Amino acid sequence: MNKKLLTIDLLDNVNEITMRFFNNHNFTKKEIIINEGIRCFIIYVNHIADRRYIEECIVHPLLFFIKKPLNQDKNLLSELMMKYLVSSSCERSESIEFLCASLLKGKSIILIEGYAEAIICNTASDNYRAIEESSTEKSVKASRESFVENIEMNITMLERKISSHSLKVDKYILGDITQTPVYLVYIDGIIDAKVLENIKVRISSVKTPSMLSAGFIEQFIDNYTLNIFPTAKSTERPDKVAADLLEGKASILVAESSSALVVPATFIEFFQGFDDYSQRVFIATFSRILRLIGVFLVLILDPIYLVVLAYNSELLPFKLVAVLIDSRLNIPLPPFFEILGMELAVEILREGGLRLPSPIGTTLAIVGGLVIGDAATRANLASYSTLFVVAITVISSFLIPNYEMALSIRLLRFPLLLLAQIFGFYGVIFGVYLMLIVLIKMESFGVPYFSPIAPVRQKDLKDFLIRFPLMRTIKKPKSYEITDKGEDQDEQGE
Repeated sequence: MNKKLLTIDLLDNVNEITMRFFNNHNFTKKEIIINEGIRCFIIYVNHIADRRYIEECIVHPLLFFIKKPLNQDKNLLSELMMKYLVSSSCERSESIEFLCASLLKGKSIILIEGYAEAIICNTASDNYRAIEESSTEKSVKASRESFVENIEMNITMLERKISSHSLKVDKYILGDITQTPVYLVYIDGIIDAKVLENIKVRISSVKTPSMLSAGFIEQFIDNYTLNIFPTAKSTERPDKVAADLLEGKASILVAESSSALVVPATFIEFFQGFDDYSQRVFIATFSRILRLIGVFLVLILDPIYLVVLAYNSELLPFKLVAVLIDSRLNIPLPPFFEILGMELAVEILREGGLRLPSPIGTTLAIVGGLVIGDAATRANLASYSTLFVVAITVISSFLIPNYEMALSIRLLRFPLLLLAQIFGFYGVIFGVYLMLIVLIKMESFGVPYFSPIAPVRQKDLKDFLIRFPLMRTIKKPKSYEITDKGEDQDEQGE
């Protein structure tokens, strides 16, 4: 299909573009006469383009700065761009589709009588939300900046933190209808060439009518669409992205989205906080151990509690068993439905709190939990011991620093609870074993997901559970490089 092109008839060109913006009340066109009777139309979409900038830097120069007669030849457009238009970015195009797409990105086009080309000026409005502190990723010692919806500003924040010519930015246009700019940011010479090629191939293969957020592209480039574990890390903080770029990863930023994707990602890094590298070795190590204990409790505390109540009460001391039996007197529900009901109630409260303003949502989660827990115990629908176990599980889930991984871990406790009800302790072991198999088999853009454990990368174990001194861990990790099996075996043997 041939693309529609401009002609030398000015009114036909204006009408052709106007028809494509039918019923768009922000569509604006202004006719002016420049120099010695040369008709000209300036077209833009109000509110997307900066009207004051257009008046000061385009309309005013064309009307009042041109003192000498203009030569109406093929160099007229170039003369206007170089001498009179104050816009920082100007280009020429004859494609009507490209001109219309440019208008929707805040640019203005100048159509001149007798020319089958138009001048495109960058007049996009910078009326975006100001840079603020992230409300979901708090930090004690790190920067307070967070990404905004202006993708140029997001790129600028990264360039300020990494002032190197090796920082590369590749641009893609995704979405057949939305025509959304997507940027791939990486540091040339640090990122592994095979990993970079995998990322570029995945992005280039995306075919979709719309691309509205970073969450969209995360699902399109993920090979494991039905997998519960995230293979890309999402963040709103530019300092986190800069640190990941220096480790050999890449970042994907989507226009009009205030979060960035970091790829590739390994399982263990979802439990490492950015503040770990700003704290003392023992404090950072203690925090990491607490997080892993929290993950352990979220996954198996409920199933183990169910197994002890339903199958293997002999594993506990007699006095503790007596306390559990006493707390379950007059409870009509079986232990499985008792635990499941309380866990679902907690998840409903948590999900409801997310949809409300922050102060109200927090109050709902706390007060609602207290009211429901007290009502359940008074109505003999749940025991005090069950409430205690569920409360420990909920609090432990807050230790996971990454929200998407926290959702995955919280969801996994329900299948483990079902396995514990059907098969007892063997079901819990089978469920954990199955999770480990999945984690070991997974890859993130060619990088083993369970690295540096499987395969073993001894040098990267210094930043695994125990965080060694910073001067020994600040080097580029080997986990984010694609190596063959022979190289992995050589490293394990060292």
